[in-house]
Amino acid sequence: MGVFTIDWDRYRLVDLSYEVIPGASPERYFEIERGLLADDAFMHHVRTHTHVGTHVEVAAHFYEGGRDITAYALERFMGRGLLLDISDASRTPLITAEVMEAQLGGLIGRGDSIICRNSDHLSLAGERPNPSLMPGAARWIANHQAKMIGIDTHFGLGNDVASGRALHDILLSADVTLVEFLANLEQLTRPEFYFMALPYLCRTIDSGWARAVAIEEK
Repeated sequence: MGVFTIDWDRYRLVDLSYEVIPGASPERYFEIERGLLADDAFMHHVRTHTHVGTHVEVAAHFYEGGRDITAYALERFMGRGLLLDISDASRTPLITAEVMEAQLGGLIGRGDSIICRNSDHLSLAGERPNPSLMPGAARWIANHQAKMIGIDTHFGLGNDVASGRALHDILLSADVTLVEFLANLEQLTRPEFYFMALPYLCRTIDSGWARAVAIEEK
């Protein structure tokens, strides 16, 4: 049996990870201080929190005593990805179950991941609000047994605190994990692709920093 390989003449790798710049954000702080190991090689002391950069949220993020990253199989964070694309946020500012069904009803399968993209240029420029997933969309996702839902900073999880908490509860209680702070979604050219967001393996933390990528046909 030969070693598994990917034919990069047929496929392309798209990095969907958010680049963290130390010191760039007081709210999403990431502070570093260079030090030395015992052999005089460099290392860094890091002060940050679990929601800086691309990260995967699991049950421990929302529920007291919820499962942390170490309780999930690695395969849980990879598989077929589907693109939900909103080209006009003025027409669909709130993403409902009906919007999900119209775009993905003919594609969605158990274990798929849904990546939400805002491609409305006016919204991206701040001239109209970003689209937001609503609890009805979360129920649609849960009912179709998707395993991950991903957004970047131009897509909302609810349009207020109450709807955001309801959405988290619906998804995480149905074992749908969330991938937040994705980037470079405009580089996706296919409605279907292979998606991976592999979280940092650490006990007790509510979320794991991740390197997210898509593999799609050229």
